[in-house]
Amino acid sequence: MIRRWSTSAVAVLSTFLLSQPAASDGGVFTEREFVDHELALVTSFDARDELLQSSGREDGHDWRENPTTAAMASLAVPGSGQLMQGHKRGYLYMVAEIALWGGFYALDKKGSDERDKYEDFADSNWDRAAYMAWYQENCVECEDCAGEYDCRPLATYGTQEYYEDIGKYATYWRWWNIDGDEGHIAWDEYGDVDESVRNTYWDMRGDSNRHLRQARYATMVVLLNHMVAAIDAFFSGRVEEHNETGRVGDLGLEFDVADGGDGMTCALMVRY
Repeated sequence: MIRRWSTSAVAVLSTFLLSQPAASDGGVFTEREFVDHELALVTSFDARDELLQSSGREDGHDWRENPTTAAMASLAVPGSGQLMQGHKRGYLYMVAEIALWGGFYALDKKGSDERDKYEDFADSNWDRAAYMAWYQENCVECEDCAGEYDCRPLATYGTQEYYEDIGKYATYWRWWNIDGDEGHIAWDEYGDVDESVRNTYWDMRGDSNRHLRQARYATMVVLLNHMVAAIDAFFSGRVEEHNETGRVGDLGLEFDVADGGDGMTCALMVRY
């Protein structure tokens, strides 16, 4: 951005000299006359307008209309930058922000409550003690006794991995049962009722994970709302600034001869 001040300075100085009245008392200005000279300099509309035009800014330009200021405001609070610029669409960004945070809270709470329920369900319907006893007997003390089962160490109780594994891997499915037999169950004895217990648990866990995942998506959209609001405020401010000053942005390629005359250079130039 290039600003030229020489013409304005000449105009102000010329206006000051031409507006001087004849000095009284043998060429010495009185205090009143000196004040009048200062006012003549400041209130010279022609010089003032030319000076303001050369700087590209008008008198009374509100700092809140600065594109960067508006963008930073909307980045912090979506829509605030638009409202500073006088655009009512800023309320839309604010409403979206409130709705998104409300959705996040509702989904996160729902998913957390469902997680507590499926964990309680697992603690009541999957016999950890029986599996650990079987694992110790068939996989630790007797490495060849597991038979058709896979000797898979159980994750630490209470962790996310623990609650995922007991429903995901078939190794643990034989201990999802309600028939009272918590020992070694052959696959041909693993009935539909026992399998339905595991399936119920898996569906409960799926619902919880889906709602918690949607809550995370809501936070991502919140971040996107901040970014879009900031970009919108910045470019809106730039457009208004161009309309007021008459400056128009320019984007293009600029070619030049490289130093030493060996080849050419190409640069992307942005002028505003």
